[in-house]
Amino acid sequence: MTMPDSTTDIARTTAAPAASRWRPHIRALIALAIVVVGIAGYFGVGAVAAYTSDAYVRSDLVAVAPEVAGIVETVLVRNNQKIAAGDPIAVIDPQPYQLDVNLKRQQIASLEAAVAVRSEAQVSDAASRDAAAAALRLAQQQFGRVRALAGNQYMSQADLDKAADQLRAAHDLLAVRQAQSQVDDRQIAAARAQVMVARTELALAEYRLSRTRLSAPVGGYINNLTLRPGTYARVGEPLVGIVDGSRWRVVANFKEDVAAATTPGQRVWVWLGSDPWHVFPGHVQGTGRGIARQRVREGLLPYVAPTTDWIRLRRRLQVTILLDPPVPIRGLFMGADARVFFFR
Repeated sequence: MTMPDSTTDIARTTAAPAASRWRPHIRALIALAIVVVGIAGYFGVGAVAAYTSDAYVRSDLVAVAPEVAGIVETVLVRNNQKIAAGDPIAVIDPQPYQLDVNLKRQQIASLEAAVAVRSEAQVSDAASRDAAAAALRLAQQQFGRVRALAGNQYMSQADLDKAADQLRAAHDLLAVRQAQSQVDDRQIAAARAQVMVARTELALAEYRLSRTRLSAPVGGYINNLTLRPGTYARVGEPLVGIVDGSRWRVVANFKEDVAAATTPGQRVWVWLGSDPWHVFPGHVQGTGRGIARQRVREGLLPYVAPTTDWIRLRRRLQVTILLDPPVPIRGLFMGADARVFFFR
């Protein structure tokens, strides 16, 4: 018969309460450890890297508006078409503007003819003025001779009075001819000024005629085309929108401390929502220096919503990112989602 080992039993009796004391708290300790590791990992990764899914692709939407009004005669593009700068887009009925050009040309011809007539009259009046000046000189000589002879009693006072009357008449005639010459000069100057005004009006009419053909100011893509022949085009009202194909960029909304730490030229990596299986390298172009605190129509200050799914977020600032060349064509759609990652 074996006697029980009293030492072993005493050890078991002593260890059992110690082990049972921590057993109920094991799960809580494991959970606490996971939380601590998670928090440390979150802040540790956030200290060396930054990521945001609140980003989108952006370009410039160029609104093409006519400078003249009229009926749209022809639409030369289709929706979503890729176009180059200078390509024709639409034609507004040019007939009224062509008629205006023709009218201005006829007015110029009429005014130039009037200038020619006045110039011929000026030549004739100049000849008459020269003749009056010659007649005055002759009358002055005649009066001098008659006055000398009358002083020597060789001619009568009546002859002297007659010569004086002829001299005054010659003076008056020359004054009239000189005044007419001045009138002719002013009339010709006014007629030539009218010709210059008419030529300026012709240039404006020709410019308006040239504006009846709408051309693409930039290369890109026709977007949401609704223009049709027969539409009445009004001055300054956009008819066609073009997404600029040379101004692609990614706008990423980062938390304030992350955005403040970015520098121009900093390397980033971009995922496009429309092409998720490719990572595109890029660089920071700059960080916006202001956002709007109130939701208003987009203007000089952008508005970045501080909430997502009813969760209040920290304020975020816009960081503009340019993709490194060659810039991909696939996946670039204005307003498409993007994700951005970079090391701080």
